[in-house]
Amino acid sequence: MSSEDEARSAHARVLSGLYSAALEAAPFHTVCSLLRVGGLENANWDPFEESRLAFDDFNWILKQTLSARGMSAGRRVGMLMYCQAIEMTAPHEMLANLLRCVLGQSYVVDPFADLARKKGLFLRVPPSAKQKFKRIRELAVEADKSAIVEVLDGLFDDRVRNAFSHSDYVLADSQFRFSEGGLAQQVDVAELDTLIANAFAFYGVFMGLHKQWLRQLGTAKRFHKWPNYEVLELLSSAEEGLYGFSVHFSNGALATYTRRAEGTNATNILFEPDGTINYMVGMLDALEPTWKIDGQPVHEWDALE
Repeated sequence: MSSEDEARSAHARVLSGLYSAALEAAPFHTVCSLLRVGGLENANWDPFEESRLAFDDFNWILKQTLSARGMSAGRRVGMLMYCQAIEMTAPHEMLANLLRCVLGQSYVVDPFADLARKKGLFLRVPPSAKQKFKRIRELAVEADKSAIVEVLDGLFDDRVRNAFSHSDYVLADSQFRFSEGGLAQQVDVAELDTLIANAFAFYGVFMGLHKQWLRQLGTAKRFHKWPNYEVLELLSSAEEGLYGFSVHFSNGALATYTRRAEGTNATNILFEPDGTINYMVGMLDALEPTWKIDGQPVHEWDALE
């Protein structure tokens, strides 16, 4: 097994362990984390799906560059891919929320909202990758997930990200040299290669497992009784796996969230100021102490698909 294969296998074990722990501790909030429950989007407005396509293109470019122009040119393309990978918002949010689930906390639409800075009346400056990785690392420490901490430490180096993003570097034969606007520093290219390889392995595994987890959840039991006479319905298809959920209320009201290729739908879903989700239930006086689906009482749960 190559070192790249070993890295991918190690990342797969760590991420699978995180998913299993989150699902055991907070099943519904894990579902929300993987669906990335949020506001409305039309088709072709999901940057995470664009990143999947971009990485296919970048991998092709990297292969051609290494073949035609050699290792130095390949490292430059690799750093371009590295910077895009570690800036992706969706993995940051999913990792943070999965760790929140392990800690018994609720899913939140933006687990980094408090890190944003206001600049003027209407402008909001989002947190940097460095701030988000620090938050994820803190959650991993709190959740006693030392393997996650080790993975993060092995793939994120803000010096490299910052120097390359600001074109403040020189790639010499054996060192990556940069100053970050201060004292000159350098990193051996072997260390740089390991950093990039770790990031590629991690994000490749993460994107693959994300689809695998959705397919796995798509085979789970469809209907679930909740304590206050709500019924959770998991929505799935053979092609997509899990793509959404509905919550049925005993007064006939229905709240639904879906994320599909044609966009997202959030019907009767409320987003609270703290980022948690809630529902528009309708007439509270019409609620009954009976589990219902589409307004009809359910008596034979075993007969449901």
